[in-house]
Amino acid sequence: MTHRARREQEIPYLNHSVEPLVYPTEQKNEFSRGWRTLLASSLGNAAGLSGLPFYTFGVFVVPLTVAFGWTRGEASGAASSLILGTAITAPFVGLLIDRIGTRRVALASLAGLALGYVLLTQLRGSVAWFYAAWLAMSLIGGGTTPVVWTRAVTIWFDRSRGLALGLTLAGSGLASIVGPIYCTALIERFGWQAGYLGVGAIIAFLAIPLVALLFKEYPQTETKHATAAPDLPGLTFQQAVRTPAYWRIAISFLFISGAITALLINIVPLLIDRGLTSVEAAQMAGTMGIAVLVGRIVVGMLLDRFAAPRVTLVLLTATAAGCLALVSEQTPTWLLLLSVVSLGFAAAAEVDLVAFLVSRYFGLKAYGRTYGSQLTAFYIGAAIGPALIGIAYDRF
Repeated sequence: MTHRARREQEIPYLNHSVEPLVYPTEQKNEFSRGWRTLLASSLGNAAGLSGLPFYTFGVFVVPLTVAFGWTRGEASGAASSLILGTAITAPFVGLLIDRIGTRRVALASLAGLALGYVLLTQLRGSVAWFYAAWLAMSLIGGGTTPVVWTRAVTIWFDRSRGLALGLTLAGSGLASIVGPIYCTALIERFGWQAGYLGVGAIIAFLAIPLVALLFKEYPQTETKHATAAPDLPGLTFQQAVRTPAYWRIAISFLFISGAITALLINIVPLLIDRGLTSVEAAQMAGTMGIAVLVGRIVVGMLLDRFAAPRVTLVLLTATAAGCLALVSEQTPTWLLLLSVVSLGFAAAAEVDLVAFLVSRYFGLKAYGRTYGSQLTAFYIGAAIGPALIGIAYDRF
């Protein structure tokens, strides 16, 4: 099947008499033309809410309990404020970037996030203020989530869109590996305030300058005569929500994100229940971080070559099989490892798949608002899933 034929099969919005916008980047030179925006988007995603703030949050839990006498539950509970705020802001950020573009929103939001980390150093022991601070951080930093970075990448890349999205979202995977080590070193040597300042410094002095220098929202901005935003192809948000595909994606990933997030958070206890020591369980869970990073790239490449629903089906079937392997206490270690790797691949593909499906099924005209609303369903599932699996464990 030719690339054009596969696109016509996968993209329902072409049936609405909307012609796709043809960029020069739809040829083989997509990466040679778009690598700057791709790199800036990946770095922005690494520094944004789904990157450093999320993956370094847990590093501060114990130091804060020591400093203020909080329980671990009280300190870690603020993560719910982060997820809740992200879910609330996603559709509004999407609407905003559809109207005024991503560059200004991204830079302003990164600046607000950096300032927020400076203000976190002024905590004085109130748990309520800590929760409120993280809710405010998620609202101010809403313009640093994948809805912003993937919009630009989907405009620049067509034939290699899956791989480009995977590389963009791999930024958060890199943050998950480097961020905790970096913050732990700062905290151990200078205290928890230095850890917060260190994260703020990366955002202010690395992410913001590179995004300002490299990020270009549209390929036309490189030309002398076309600087206005193009009329992007696809459905309006009102048209998208009236399609069955919109609700199938939203409901599916509500459950998918809930299940996978619950497993990610509880994977170490689950492995210990299967007979591993705490050290062995932690080491095996560490392989999942590598699987997430590799999985984003591999899944992206598969999306460029095969129909997205088929890739999703195969991927999640493998994850479901891995869950079944975790049920038995006699499961061999090598099979437990495969289960963890399959979970890592699923975790890597979640946000990538939503972004890819939205861009292919509904186009780019209202991508920000459409993807943002899909992410709200995604984050609701992510917030509910861990609580439900905890209740299930206690009850059964």
